[in-house]
Amino acid sequence: MHGPTASDKGILRPQEAARHIDLRRYPVTGPLGRYVERFWAVHWDLPEGSSYESVVVPHPCVNLSFMPVLGAEVHGPGLAVSRHPLTGRGRVFGAKFRPGGFTAFTGIEAAAFADWVAGAGTVFGPAVEELNAVVMGGGDEAAVEAVTRFLAARMPEREDARYAELLRIVTAMLEDRGITRVDQVASRFFMTQKALQRLFQAYIGLGPKALICRYRIHDAADRLAADPGADLARLASRLGWSDQAHFTHDFKDLIGFPPSEYAAQCASSARELVMAHR
Repeated sequence: MHGPTASDKGILRPQEAARHIDLRRYPVTGPLGRYVERFWAVHWDLPEGSSYESVVVPHPCVNLSFMPVLGAEVHGPGLAVSRHPLTGRGRVFGAKFRPGGFTAFTGIEAAAFADWVAGAGTVFGPAVEELNAVVMGGGDEAAVEAVTRFLAARMPEREDARYAELLRIVTAMLEDRGITRVDQVASRFFMTQKALQRLFQAYIGLGPKALICRYRIHDAADRLAADPGADLARLASRLGWSDQAHFTHDFKDLIGFPPSEYAAQCASSARELVMAHR
């Protein structure tokens, strides 16, 4: 059994998103769970003439996505938020690999796919498009079974000791929010910071500092969505930033606007939700 290595956070303005999309997550069973964190599906059914843009703060993971028009694609760890404009009715299904899991699974170095989007056939061959037809032609349960069989048949024969070490480190970083610096991680796992950096770059394509920041920004966005009136200086301190200015810089660098603006957006969404239920 493999524990979480990626959070379930990341959708911006989640209360607003829940009114437009239905996000479902499914566990991965068996040995495949060593490489794949979970399966997921997004369903939507919007009124005629309307649209919605889902905005996601990316995880440090590769996703194998199945779509009705574009087909199967591989999406590398994003360096900024991803935007997904939706209209009409539809469904997307995906497999989220663990941080580093795609490299351990395929042998492709992470530097090749950071912030990368490519047809899945370039990695898995033409059979993945046949799989896409199966996934799009049935429900989520059938998709889970089909994708599990497809990936399980292509698993590496040997376990990768360096990947196992990476999983232990990433799990600790996700679970222990007291970790706010790279030197803390290196010390806990008896590694030099340079060795830690090389490990992360080889398997994830992002450095350990980027992951620490990404997890904290996930937390910050989640807390601001729940409490848009939160004191930003106090929140920055609680999540390990040295001051509000550094928090604002990192938040804006990844998301595109400062936390104060995001809090205002969440407050507006909350008011709209209240008005809609009056």
